[in-house]
Amino acid sequence: MLAVSAHEFTEEEENWWAVQPVEEVDVPEEGHAVDFFVGRKLGEAGFEMAEEASAEELVRRAYFDLHGLPPNLEQVADFSKAWEKDAESAMAGLVDELLESLRYGERWGQHWLDVVRYADSDGYRADELRPAAFRYRDYVIRSFNEDKPYDEFVKEQLAADEISPNDPERVSATGFLRHGVYEWNQRNAEMQREIMINEITNVTGEVFLGVGIGCAQCHDHKFDPILQKDYFALQSFLSSTYWPDDRYHATTDEIAEYEKRLRVWKEMTEEIRVEMKSLVEKAEKAKYDFRVKTFPPEVQKMFAKGWGEQSSYERQISFLVKRQAVREVKTLAKPEQVLQKNSPEWLRFEVLRKKLEAFSELKPLPLPKAFLSTDTGSEAAVVKIKLDEISPHFLTLLGAEKPEITKREMTTGRRSALAEWIVREDNPFTARVMVNRIWQHHFGKGITLSPNDFGMLGGKPTHPEMLDWLAKDFIKGGWKMKRMHKLIMTSAAYRQTAKFEPSNAHNVKDPMNKLLWRFQPKRLSAEQIRDAMLAVSGELKHCDGGNAQESSEPVRSIYVKKMRNTPDRILQCFDSPLGFASEPERVHTTTATQSLLLVNNEWPLARGRALAGRVMASKELADEEDVADAYRIVWGREASEEELWAAMGFLSTQRKLADDGEQAVEKKFTAREAFADFCHALLSSNEFLYLH
Repeated sequence: MLAVSAHEFTEEEENWWAVQPVEEVDVPEEGHAVDFFVGRKLGEAGFEMAEEASAEELVRRAYFDLHGLPPNLEQVADFSKAWEKDAESAMAGLVDELLESLRYGERWGQHWLDVVRYADSDGYRADELRPAAFRYRDYVIRSFNEDKPYDEFVKEQLAADEISPNDPERVSATGFLRHGVYEWNQRNAEMQREIMINEITNVTGEVFLGVGIGCAQCHDHKFDPILQKDYFALQSFLSSTYWPDDRYHATTDEIAEYEKRLRVWKEMTEEIRVEMKSLVEKAEKAKYDFRVKTFPPEVQKMFAKGWGEQSSYERQISFLVKRQAVREVKTLAKPEQVLQKNSPEWLRFEVLRKKLEAFSELKPLPLPKAFLSTDTGSEAAVVKIKLDEISPHFLTLLGAEKPEITKREMTTGRRSALAEWIVREDNPFTARVMVNRIWQHHFGKGITLSPNDFGMLGGKPTHPEMLDWLAKDFIKGGWKMKRMHKLIMTSAAYRQTAKFEPSNAHNVKDPMNKLLWRFQPKRLSAEQIRDAMLAVSGELKHCDGGNAQESSEPVRSIYVKKMRNTPDRILQCFDSPLGFASEPERVHTTTATQSLLLVNNEWPLARGRALAGRVMASKELADEEDVADAYRIVWGREASEEELWAAMGFLSTQRKLADDGEQAVEKKFTAREAFADFCHALLSSNEFLYLH
C-alpha cells in the first residue's frame, strides 16, 4: 500500500492490529459473552475457572469497584440474603443499585482524572493554585453519574465551546485542554507556547486514541507507523487553543444581567474610581511595563500589536505575556504596597475607599470564574515542519483523510472536526481504548496491558476477539459506560474467587493470570485507602463538588486539593499520581515507608481512635461484642473464633499495663486506648488494604 504522502509502509505496519477495523464477532446466543471468550481461552490451555467467590467477597469487590468505598454491615447482610435465594439476580441487582448512586461518579471520575493529568495547581516551581480547576472535576463526576454517552463525553472535552458555547456546565469539559503544567516565571513565551501545545497534542493521542503519538514529534515514529507529519497534522487541529482567565462560569442571560447591574454601579462610582486609579496608576503601569520588558524583543513586538492586528499565534504569545504582567500588578502594585503610609496620597485613597464602600450594595456579587479552553479566533495558527505548512489530516496509514471543517465566528471549528473523527464508528482506536480502560479497572489489568499505548511495542490483546466484541457492543449500546460495567460484572469470570493454592498448576503455567483463571487480588488505591478509613471510622462527609478542600477535611479524596509539588502525604505514599502526565494505571508499590506511615502517622492513628469511639460509644472497657463489631465494620465479615480470641488476648494484655499505675502514668495509657490500638491494627491489615 502506498500512502497519500508517498511513504511506503511495510506489510507488518499495515497489519498493525490496532488500525484494523473493529470486527463483528459471533457469540453463542446462550450464556454470557464474556464467559464465552474467557472460557474458550481457558479451555485451549486446559484450564478451568476458579470457583465462585463468596457473597461477602463479591459485595466488597463490587462496592470498591463502583464506589471506591466498603459496604456497611446492613448492605453486606442484605446482599448475602439475596445471594442465597438467587445469585445471578442478586449480583445484577447490586450492580444496578451501585450504578445509581452518586458515589459511582466519584470513583470512576477518579480513574478519568488520572488519565487526563488533572491537578489543582500549576506545577513547576511556583505550583500556584488553580482555584477554578474543580469545575472540570465536577463535570467529569457529573458525566459519569448521568451515564453520558462516551462519544458525547469525548466531543465535549475537545470542543464543547464550539458545540454548546452557552452551556457553562458543558463548556467546563474543555478544561481537559488546560491541565498541563504552567510556569509563571517563564519569559521565553514562544518556547512556553510550544511546550503547552505539544503537551495537549500528546495527551489527546494518549487519552482518546491510546497511541503514544509524541514519539513522532521530532521524526517519524521509530516503532509505530506514525509519521512526523501525522503528529503535526493532529497538532494543527489544536494549534489555536488558548486558556482565557477572564471568562465567567455563567449563562448568557446571567452574564447580561450581571453586566447590566455592574454598569449602574460603575456609573454611580465613576468619579471616585477614576481618582483612586490616578493615585496608583503610575506604579501599576511601571510594574506592568517592567514585566513586559523582561520578554524577548520579538515577543514584545508581537505584544505591542492590537488584538485585531495579531495572528492567532501572536495572540497566544501575547496572552502568555499579559498573564504575567497582570499578575505582577495584582501581587506587587497593591495600594498598600505603592503608597507610602500616612502620606497625603495614602490618606486620600483611604477617604475614597470609604466613599466607594457606601455604594457596595449596588455592586453585584462577582460571577464565578470559568475554567475552560477555546481558540484565539476563527483563523488557525499555522503549523509547519521546517518550511512546509501542515494542514489537518488523520493518520497516513488510515489514508490521510482530510476533515470537513466549518469555521465558527470565534473559533476555527478544527477541534470539533477532530472530535467527530475520534468518535466515528469506523475509528479503530476509540471504542477499543475505552472498553479496555473499563475492563482494566474491574480486573486489575486491561485486555491490552498498555492502556495508553496500543502501539507495536505496547503488547497485543490477550483476548483480541473479546476486545473487538466489547468495542462493537459498546458502540451498539449507545457508548453507555454503565451498561458496560454491568455486562462485565455479571460474568462468571468477574465472580471468580481470588483464592488459590501456591501449588496450583495454573499459577505455574500462567503466573500473570493473563487467561483470567481466577480473580486477581489487588491493593486498594491511595484514594480508596483514605476514603475507606474515613468511612469505617464514621467520619466521612459527602459533598456535592465545589472548591478543592484541604486534606485535613474528612471528604472523599477526589475533592481534596491536589497540589502537584506538595501532595497529600497519605495519597502520595500509596502511589497516587502527581498529575504531571497522563497516568493510565497505578503502579502499586510495596515499601517500608507505607508500613511506617500506617503505624506511626497521626492520620491513621486518629482514624483508629475514631473507629474505637464509634464502636464503644461512652464505654470504658471493650467486650467481645465490641471486638466482633470492629471486625465486621472493617473487614465486612464475621470474625473467626481464633481471631476473636487473639483480639481479646491483646486487649487483656494491654489492660494489665493500664492497671499498673506507674506504667500508666509513664505511658499515659488507658484501657480505652487499647481498643483504639486494636482498631488501628485492623485498619493497617492486609484484609482491609487488599481487595479479593
